[in-house]
Amino acid sequence: MSIEFNMGLVRGLLTLILFLAFMTLWAWAWNKHRKPEFDRMARLPLEDQERIEERPR
Repeated sequence: MSIEFNMGLVRGLLTLILFLAFMTLWAWAWNKHRKPEFDRMARLPLEDQERIEERPR
């Protein structure tokens, strides 16, 4: 076996591992069970702004 073949194999396996990690992260983020939590986090900046505006000066 040559070194080029080994490096090609390593690069191919690394690409496969990174692709699988990306797909896992994508599936986790787009899971329908995560939507309520993401919606709550999306409203946080607005809720902070409302608290600032409600504070007496």
